Amino acid sequence: MVTGFGNEVGPELSSNEKVVMVSFTSSQLAGRKVMEAASKNIVKVDLELGGKAPAIILDDADLDLAATAVVNSRIINSGQVCNCAERIYVHSSVKEAFFRKLVERMKAARYGNSLENQDIDMGPLVNEKGLVKVKELVERSLQQGGKLILGGNIAEGTGYYFEPTIIDNVDNSMEIMRYEIFGPVIPVATFKTLDEAIALANDCEYGLTSSVDTQNINKAMKIISRLKFGETYVNRENFEAMQGYHAGWRKSGIGGADGKHGLEEYLQTQVVYLQFDDQV
Repeated sequence: MVTGFGNEVGPELSSNEKVVMVSFTSSQLAGRKVMEAASKNIVKVDLELGGKAPAIILDDADLDLAATAVVNSRIINSGQVCNCAERIYVHSSVKEAFFRKLVERMKAARYGNSLENQDIDMGPLVNEKGLVKVKELVERSLQQGGKLILGGNIAEGTGYYFEPTIIDNVDNSMEIMRYEIFGPVIPVATFKTLDEAIALANDCEYGLTSSVDTQNINKAMKIISRLKFGETYVNRENFEAMQGYHAGWRKSGIGGADGKHGLEEYLQTQVVYLQFDDQV
């Protein structure tokens, strides 16, 4: 085990000729640097570089289930998880009903120090830099026309806590809909047709996770077949099973983890052709 900061030990680990494979989870920028360093020795690289998961809420969805799944997905580890539902697209005909349930559940989310109170739903962000980044991202979205429905501020008191936040009236041109938030913030947009929802969801350079809420299996399968994401969750929270395969498409990375196929990422194939004369 080698410990240290990424900018110190990272280049050496990635480029050392004794290393035969590099598995790395972080940002796109850091992933590119790792890939460049590893290319020196032509070794295999397995990268998970984040996501911007869309959640599509159709007009026939179980709205209680959908709101619960979105909130649970968004507040796990205070939103600092690559699987999190990062941008919500809800059918315009059920937006108001969905919003009531979403706000109710986000308002109920409790945050604090788990060492002092275990009856909480989320803790602090990783550091002050991360806290400021989330605050600035929220502020820019409001300047661009977003409407603050809930939260939006750094929590009072000590610690790197950000209030559970919901922002309405966003669109795909906004930064908050294009880059990872890494905080307990839910931006919500609307759509009118299935094709529009799919196009909005795919309008992103990432391709890790996605989700769909509908009571119609045919609609679900149609959406799944057209989404450009390595994982899709239907009527449930965004969190993969260990026996599954966790892998992103596009700029979310190369290779994957978990399950049989994840194990195979760490193996090499050797083919041997044997031929013997018929002699003892």
